[in-house]
Formats: sequence, C-alpha cells, structure tokens
Amino acid sequence: MKKLIIILACLISDICIVSCKKQGEWLDVPRNRDETTLENLNVLQAVLDNTTILNANYPSIGQLGCDHYFLSEQYYNNTLPTERNSYIWSPDIFENRPSLDYTSGYIKISYANIVLDGLKDLEITPGQQADFNNVKGQALFFRSMAYFELASIFCKQYNELTATSDLGLSLKLTSDIHEIKQRSSLKVTYEQIINDLMLAIPLLPLVSKYKTRPSRQAAFALLARIYLNMSDYLKGKEFCDSSFAVNDELLNFNEGIPSLAIEYRFPAFRVGNKEIIFYGEGIGYTGIIPDYNFNQGFVDTILYMSYDEDDLRKRYFFENQGVNQIKFRGTYAGVGFNFCGLGINEIYLTRAECNARLNDISASLKDLNKLLVNRFEQGKYLNYYTDNADSLLFKILAERKKELSFTAQLRWQDLRRLNTDPRFAITIKRKMNGQILTLLPNDLKYVYPIPQDEIDKTGIAQNER
Repeated sequence: MKKLIIILACLISDICIVSCKKQGEWLDVPRNRDETTLENLNVLQAVLDNTTILNANYPSIGQLGCDHYFLSEQYYNNTLPTERNSYIWSPDIFENRPSLDYTSGYIKISYANIVLDGLKDLEITPGQQADFNNVKGQALFFRSMAYFELASIFCKQYNELTATSDLGLSLKLTSDIHEIKQRSSLKVTYEQIINDLMLAIPLLPLVSKYKTRPSRQAAFALLARIYLNMSDYLKGKEFCDSSFAVNDELLNFNEGIPSLAIEYRFPAFRVGNKEIIFYGEGIGYTGIIPDYNFNQGFVDTILYMSYDEDDLRKRYFFENQGVNQIKFRGTYAGVGFNFCGLGINEIYLTRAECNARLNDISASLKDLNKLLVNRFEQGKYLNYYTDNADSLLFKILAERKKELSFTAQLRWQDLRRLNTDPRFAITIKRKMNGQILTLLPNDLKYVYPIPQDEIDKTGIAQNER
C-alpha cells in the first residue's frame, strides 16, 4: 500500500506539471510542421501507453462488499481501515483518508484529458489521420471506462425513472487542474460515458496491436457491460453482437490453458489468453487478490460448493487449503492482481442474459452452453435446457457468479442491478466479533461516500449513507 501511495503521489505531481505547462513546452517541437505533428502524436501515444496508470489500479473497492469471499476475525481486526470498513459496510469507509479508488480513477481521467486537449490544436496531414484518430479514440475509451467504474461505486444504481435527479459524478472534461466541477446528474454522467465510447468507435482499430491499448472491439464490449447495468437489454445484445463480429473465440479449459503449472493458472496476457479483449488490473486489496504472499481472504464456501466436480473452474480458479480454507488463484491477469479488463467470457454471459430477458431462449441457451462446454472436463458436460425464461435467468446469473466473481467489479455491479428485482435480490450477512451484520437489497450503503478530502477541496455534494 505504501508503494502504491508513493506511485500515485508521483503521478499526481506529473499531471500537475504537465497540465500547468503550455502545449509547446511539454511537447517537443522539431524542425517543421509535419515532423512536429508526428512527434506530438508519438508523445501523446506514449502518455496513453503508460500502463502503470491506464492499465493498473482500476477501482476495486466494490468487491470488498460482496458475497463471494470472507475474512477471518483475526485478519479483519488487523487489516487497514478502508478494507475493514468496506467489509462490514460501515457508514464511514475512509475515516478522513484519501480513497485510492477515487484518486486512481480520476488520474486516468486526467491523463485522457491531457491527451484530448493536446490533440485539439494539431494540424495533421492525410497520412497522419489514422494515428490521430487512434490516439483520440483511446483517450475517449480510457475516460469512459474510468467514469463508469467510478459511477459503480460512488453513484446510485442507474434507474431511468430517477436518473435525472440522482447524483452522478464530477465530470472533468479538460486538463485544467484548477477547474472545479460540481456533480452532474446520474443521467448526464451515463450520457457522457456512452458518448465517449460512441465517439471512440469509428476512431479505433478493430483490434489493437497491444491488449493494453483499447480497440473497437473493446469499446463494443464495454458498451455491452454498461447497457446491461442500465437494464437496456436490446442495446446490450447489439453490442455483444458487434464485439463477437470481431472475435468470439473461447479458451477450452481442457487444452493446456489454464494450467496448475502456472502460478496464477493463466498466462500473462501477452502470451496466450485469447479471451482477453482489453487488459486491466485492479487495486490490490488483500481480501480479494489472488497473490500468494498477500491474499488474506477466503472464497465463500457456498460459492465453492456450487461448482460441479467435472467443472474445471473449480480446479483452476481455486486452491483448496482445507475445510472452509479456499483461496482464489485463477486470474486472467496472470499475476497476483484481479483482472479488471474485458474478456470474451463476460460477453457470452452478457449476451445470454440479454437474450433471456428478451425471451429469445434458444439464442440464450446457445451462448450459455457454448461457454460451459469449454469449462467442463471433456465429454462430461450435458447441455442445459429449459423452456422457461425465469429458470434460464437464474441459471445464467449463477454462472456469472461462478465465472466472473473475482473479475473487475462485476459481482458488485451485478448485486446492485439485480437488487432492483425481488426475484434476484440478495441480503448479504457477515458474522464478525460476535455480531451479525447485514446488507439489505438497495441499501444506501451500496453507494460509497465521496472521500472527505475531495468534499473539503471542491465542496461537491456528499452521498447519503
């Protein structure tokens, strides 16, 4: 944690330095206009290729309030306040400390805004248009994804009926560090998130050279995630379709990846995980990360028991250290952090759910069964079948939990959106230090407080808890 704080402090300093300088001072100026433009585009691309900023430390605090893991009392009593308070849904999460999730999200936004401002005055030749478009599209994608992940923590669940009155985020759209923006409505926040991605789509290549760079397929996948969270199942399905038009290839868990011979079961994203569309990793909260040295949480026993013995995910996602002592290991990140990017597996489950809700049972079953046959031991999976949309939805949601609980903040986002439907609403319980603690569906504690230092600096409205 000290190392992360030092890194973030340095990054904030860098942003302040860059933002306060004129463009001509922070971008090298070669001998002629064409060379200047090319050099500036290269510099702006280098800003976006800072993977320490834009592909790491994605907001993850929502995971700490979920039902897919638990902490021992001994570790709970000795862990850091933010993690401890999040685990029991305390009214005061940060205890007047800064929030790493809030800060890291807005640092990504600042980097994106620096690039977008830097592009405004560039005079480009026709031969430079593709590079210009790609850089702009990437910056828009990074800003959109950061705002969406922040909204999943610091705003209410999106509801079309109340979105114009619910509080959204402070939408920073320039690199001016002195500009203070009050919180928009939630509707305006989501409009900005979606608009950024829609602008990015025609600018981005279908597939990027590196998975740390956004692509058009990644924008499609992110829009599918967003529209699912907004309960717009038709648009969610459409963007799943668009993503799969580029690539829909799954890993077959029988064919060497994942492997128990690999420390985190999946290879580093550069060398073999074809399901990764866009790479990101989350903040390293010790209750949920797979790291062998620092992980202190245990997988929920009911979740672990829900896997069939022929389901290879039970073998590859987890390490059984004894009764009620199950550790999560199988991260698509391939390192000791949770994968917080976008993957083919998520899109299969998103499209299956959208189709089920649209009453296209046949299409939904096709996607669900295609995913699961690639997860089970060869020849052991029997296709699931039902002609009842509700039964199918329950099955899909159970598989989302088994496939995606430790990915990004998907479990947290699922709990928030599903709690609005009594059929799927869940009450989470914790037993800690002799007390039974509960988080009821649609509780105000599903929205984290804005860090007090941000309130003090900007005067923006605080969340009710």
